[in-house]
Amino acid sequence: MRRWQTGLSCLLIIALVAASSPVFADTLSDKQQELKNLQKKITEQEEALAKVRKQKLTLDSQMKLLDQQIESARLALEEIDIEVTTIGLEKSAINHELVDLEEQALAKRVELKQAIRASYMSSQDSPIEIILGSDSLAGFLSQMQYLDTIQSKISGNIKALEQIKSSLATKKALLEDKNERLIDIRAKRVVEEQSLNIQIDAKTKIMKDLKLSEADYQKRLTAARAEEEAVNSEIAALLRQVPKTAPFGELTLIWPIPYRKITAGFRDADYARTFGLPHNAIDIAAPQGTPIHCPANGTVSKVKDGGKGLSYLVITHDNGLATVYMHLSRFAVGTGARVTQGQIIGYTGGTPGTPGAGWLTTGPHLHFEVWYQDQARNPLAYLVS
Repeated sequence: MRRWQTGLSCLLIIALVAASSPVFADTLSDKQQELKNLQKKITEQEEALAKVRKQKLTLDSQMKLLDQQIESARLALEEIDIEVTTIGLEKSAINHELVDLEEQALAKRVELKQAIRASYMSSQDSPIEIILGSDSLAGFLSQMQYLDTIQSKISGNIKALEQIKSSLATKKALLEDKNERLIDIRAKRVVEEQSLNIQIDAKTKIMKDLKLSEADYQKRLTAARAEEEAVNSEIAALLRQVPKTAPFGELTLIWPIPYRKITAGFRDADYARTFGLPHNAIDIAAPQGTPIHCPANGTVSKVKDGGKGLSYLVITHDNGLATVYMHLSRFAVGTGARVTQGQIIGYTGGTPGTPGAGWLTTGPHLHFEVWYQDQARNPLAYLVS
């Protein structure tokens, strides 16, 4: 009785899954299309943001830039939320497929068991006994064909089970990837939301400066340029004075943050026109507070907490390279510390008006420099995935 009830329950579950599948598929398809449309909107927003970045720095353009960056952050959060929902639906689809595959495997096991049993029963008779037991040659041939059919079923069911087993492994691996992606984007969402709130607060603070005249704003820009020039000279002098040791290892670095969007390239001409300074780095767009990972083993040569001014960190690596990180909002290491590849060394900043950003900044990002043989080099020549 219990076995009959269990079988009926399974049939009911299968029927419910089958009935809901078309609706489920439509929902997943809708979410995937929604995500695609939003990604197009994000691309358009990034293009608009890039245009504002190239404008001459004025109090008005600074406010427009903040508005554009806040909108970009909002869109990034919306994208994450839709992706979380989409992954949830994709996981459900995979789980449905896993149930189907398990059912197929069970059916094939039953067929295989029956075929093996029939083969075993038939194998109890020798060919001579089968001939003697047959009424005619046709009966004998029919019996032999029956045995061939059983063997073919056994072979076919074993092959089918192997294919199902392979499909199950693939689906389970895909499900695990979805779970890991979900963990990653949920962590990313926390950072993105914090970054958005910080940028909104920064805009509120800067709005108070609207009482400034444009002349006062330009005076602040001049002072900020002087500060950054002094920092650049300080870093160059420091790296020239660092004791040189025999380098070992390849001249490669892992990316210090998971983001790859570069908003200002090495020796970027647009940057020089906007800020009046050479750009010996790449600027990588990243939410405020993104953890920065050490790109190679080395020693922290200097940590400078600029307070309301410009903060930075310098690492001399064992392979002969040195790296510089500016606009940091927090540090996780101190001067003289030994650091290993992948270790968190600090957190990104760059939002105007926040600790360590300095006044000459237009939004959250990581300013990342690479030095080799006392010269600033293009970081993209050394970064590897």
